[in-house]
Amino acid sequence: MAIIVSPMLWLRQTPRQKLVSTMRQTAAREGFHIRLVNPPDAREGEGHLEYVSYTLPWRGKTPQTPLPRMEKWLLVSETRRGDPSPWANWQWLGREANPVLDVPIGDVIRNMPASVKGLEASAAGLSIYWQERGKESDVAVMAEQLSVLMSAIRAGSKGSQK
Repeated sequence: MAIIVSPMLWLRQTPRQKLVSTMRQTAAREGFHIRLVNPPDAREGEGHLEYVSYTLPWRGKTPQTPLPRMEKWLLVSETRRGDPSPWANWQWLGREANPVLDVPIGDVIRNMPASVKGLEASAAGLSIYWQERGKESDVAVMAEQLSVLMSAIRAGSKGSQK
């Protein structure tokens, strides 16, 4: 009997696998695009696919903001690479965001789960990088925070057109 039951037990999800699966299902319902990625501060050829990127795509067909550095920047925590940012333990990698976004980005960083390693704005949308350590409710917090930041970016572009 043990020979028959043993292989079936291998197929059962561990509690961690079940949590990750639930988080990803919740993220998909929130509109996130999910993919395995290298650490956000990895150099070319470094790292392994040990992080997950949750990307909230830009909504609608709104044009890109004319303000510089609104939609193309990367902020990474706990790294020795990059340039200092206004937030403790966070560094800019590559381009910094427009200073108009300092307050909204700071708010997002304070409200995000501590396990978030990176925050990025790109042509694809707003992304966070993490190892999916936390609770299922963290996904809703991330969706809310990225939506607020997205609104701030869009408001910044509208304010510049006046």
